[in-house]
Amino acid sequence: MANYISTLPEVNVEPLGDIMLDFLIEKDHEDEYLDFKEDLSISKDSPFAKIAKDIFAFSNWGGGFIILGFRDRKNLLSENPEEKRNYLPILLPENFHIDQADLQSKFNAYSPEPLHLQYQEFFRNLEGADYKLAAIYVPPSTSVLKPLKDGFYVDEKGKRRQAFSAGTVLIRRGTQSVLASKEETFFVQRRAQTEGYKIGVLSGQPDLIQEKIYSNLFEVTKIPKIIWTAYPKSSDSVLSGWLRNIPYSEIYTSWNNKVVTFTDLSNPKGPFWNEVETSSITKEDITEWLNDADKQRIVINLLNKEIRFLADRIGLLREEYRKQKFYYSCDGESRTETWSPRYRTSSNLTVAQRMWASQLGRYIFWHISVMARFRYIGNRLFLRLDPTLLITTNGRKAVFGEKEGTIITRLTYHRYNASYLNSLLFWVSRFAEGKSSFPLAQGKVIVSAKPVESKVNVGILSDKPAAEPLTEIPVEIEEDTP
Repeated sequence: MANYISTLPEVNVEPLGDIMLDFLIEKDHEDEYLDFKEDLSISKDSPFAKIAKDIFAFSNWGGGFIILGFRDRKNLLSENPEEKRNYLPILLPENFHIDQADLQSKFNAYSPEPLHLQYQEFFRNLEGADYKLAAIYVPPSTSVLKPLKDGFYVDEKGKRRQAFSAGTVLIRRGTQSVLASKEETFFVQRRAQTEGYKIGVLSGQPDLIQEKIYSNLFEVTKIPKIIWTAYPKSSDSVLSGWLRNIPYSEIYTSWNNKVVTFTDLSNPKGPFWNEVETSSITKEDITEWLNDADKQRIVINLLNKEIRFLADRIGLLREEYRKQKFYYSCDGESRTETWSPRYRTSSNLTVAQRMWASQLGRYIFWHISVMARFRYIGNRLFLRLDPTLLITTNGRKAVFGEKEGTIITRLTYHRYNASYLNSLLFWVSRFAEGKSSFPLAQGKVIVSAKPVESKVNVGILSDKPAAEPLTEIPVEIEEDTP
């Protein structure tokens, strides 16, 4: 029984990252590692036991995905013979939302050991329409996972049903979640042992040879001690969250009808003095904000705005819908940028190029891009960079959709896996402009340009460093160019 990882893209560090989600949607048929579902509910009276059955089966098999918001074409009342997809997107209810913690708790009530489910709601443009979708990633178990209790539910006709029994071993067989045979149970035992070993390796237990592991996190080495708040003078500003006469370089956000910023609001010569109610100005310890979950999001929002301002200043474009995703424009056939990689003093990297896409029947541009977002982890702030790719129509305007997703998936096989670290270093060098760190918020925030690293005794002596990024991607992704 083959492990599913061999058939999935190996280039994205996140199971629910854009590249993986596009790959799964494009696949358009269920498999050992993939199920399409119309909806999900975790309410008290919902048939959640049916989903729990799939989660047990996926985890024992080696992991898998459940994509929400798709209906089997066979279940449509009026089937369109021209429709090529097997699973068609449907509109999830407008108020549809699942809290990941609630989903986790709901499943853990059946499970003898916690299983770290990942859940994400997202949007995709499919066949010219925007759809809200959702996805669950089920990680592989490190033991033979058996339900603690029976899984009962009530079906649409009000009849009580049983999805599974306590103590049974469930596994994926084809597109079904079924009871495991003796041979399959033995497979689960061996696979779980291997998975446990992998986790042990990552924890540094095996003593092989010391390896340096780089992350995609860059530590914030300096933050302001104070965060400022005040009410705006204009009622229009309260409603819109915008102040009219503030320079673009001054970053702020709104929270509870207040202006929030790193800039000193008490300065009569400052840019905010005539825009806020001076009697309402307060300053608070930023540590207290970071330790409060709601206020922490406001601080992260401010920092994300700062990185957007920096990206604008150094000439990067950003996606219209994902505002923390940045890329270079391309006004000719291609665009290259000069930078200093790890093993050379200077290198030219192709950051965008025009190419023929046979799936679309026209020319498009591919661009290397990066998601840049701040995270608060273990009482420390980090900038997280996720290098990726995107497609534009004219070298500037990003496009989305099922077919565009297939292009990105194929392009990743040409260059992206082996050069992930180098792509990461390229993007941080752009933000830092070749220096060892870079300032935000007019110097009040400093971000290191050196990735957070760990040294663990898990290396392989014959390992070689990844090659520098390829200078170009083949201009044809299929042979049938015009």
